Amino acid sequence: MEKTAEQLRRERIALEGDTHGKNKWAILFTVLIMTFMVCLDSTVVTVALPVMQKELGVGLDRIQLVSSVYLLATCVAMLPFGRLGDVRGKVGVFQLGVIVFTVGSLLCGLSASLEVLILARIVQGVGCAAAMANNMGIITESFPACERGRAMGILATFVALGMMCGPVLGGMLVASFPWESIFLINLPIGVISFIVGLYTLPHVKPEAGERSMSLIEAARRCFANSAFTINLVCMLIVFVGIGASEFILPFYFQDAHGFGSDISGLLFLALPMVNAFIGPLSGTVSDRVGCEGPTAVGLGVYVCGLFAVSTLDECSSIPVIVCCAAFMSCGTSIFQSPNNSLYMGSAPREALGFAGSLGSLARYAGMALGITVASNILYGQMSVAMGEAVTSFVAGRPDVFLFGFRSVFYVLMVVAAVGFALAVVRLVRMRARH
Repeated sequence: MEKTAEQLRRERIALEGDTHGKNKWAILFTVLIMTFMVCLDSTVVTVALPVMQKELGVGLDRIQLVSSVYLLATCVAMLPFGRLGDVRGKVGVFQLGVIVFTVGSLLCGLSASLEVLILARIVQGVGCAAAMANNMGIITESFPACERGRAMGILATFVALGMMCGPVLGGMLVASFPWESIFLINLPIGVISFIVGLYTLPHVKPEAGERSMSLIEAARRCFANSAFTINLVCMLIVFVGIGASEFILPFYFQDAHGFGSDISGLLFLALPMVNAFIGPLSGTVSDRVGCEGPTAVGLGVYVCGLFAVSTLDECSSIPVIVCCAAFMSCGTSIFQSPNNSLYMGSAPREALGFAGSLGSLARYAGMALGITVASNILYGQMSVAMGEAVTSFVAGRPDVFLFGFRSVFYVLMVVAAVGFALAVVRLVRMRARH
């Protein structure tokens, strides 16, 4: 059957990209600025919470709201802003997110009480959602399919670098300046991101069919494709593991092994450093050999890496700890870039904003779920080992902690194995079609 002009146009865009006269690498750079700032901010705040708690004169239960309301606001607003990007234009919503996040940062820096700070963090979360819901969609529209994996790999690298620099920069700022500085540092970055975006980002008006599609219809179009669903589930599974690992490893470093917070921070850097190196490499390789194989390999390595971490104990040497943590991170690093490319490539073009926001939601929700699951399993199994309720590290009993620690990683191994099986099914289906 003869293809229509519209079908031919869409096929050309998928193969060659659609930058509308804009340089695709300049577009990517602009998106990366905001992505880096958001990831930096999430880890900077965590480091500053103890200082903020003392200066604001509140309890631990209340200061945790500074982090939790930000995450909640981001998750709630993610899908609506993704759909709004499809309806009104992804770049416009992305730039709106930059503005709102920057204004929220200013309000956080000017907050004199916890209540005002929490409201300002909600504003920040809304801005984060608007930008992060559309960053992958902008990249997908701007890069051809043969280069999309590399672009997604660079995006993953900046996510890792933001998370890696956050604790270091946060510690330096809080040690030398008031805690408000961790928010005010976002102001010049946000202004630069917005101004650069005015010149680099393509302002594309959605077509009539895209504007008229409802959120429910966008979801139906996306989930009608089984490959899209598999890609999303695999992404969710990996981020459940990432959230759980990032929650539990600092407790292992400091409580079970007895390292100081400085050594613990340096050990933790192994995770994002591996991601920063492997992510772009995996994306480039997947552009050449296809994405299905690398995602399956990545998940297979991840399962093995989780097992390696589960073997650590209170006597493990620093080189062994670094190697096991790096091995685990290597698996997720191999997986993320090609899976992101597959995920966005399997979404209908008219629903890229919705798909991108759903992917970002899967990351945030997956990490939150991972923290919750890891916490419940850890303390539940520690309670079993002690024969009584345990809600914190038992002094002088690292064996009790390690019993719960290993239980967490055994569960993560099973969950990751499900993801590996799905990735293998996806690979078999792809080869069967060819």
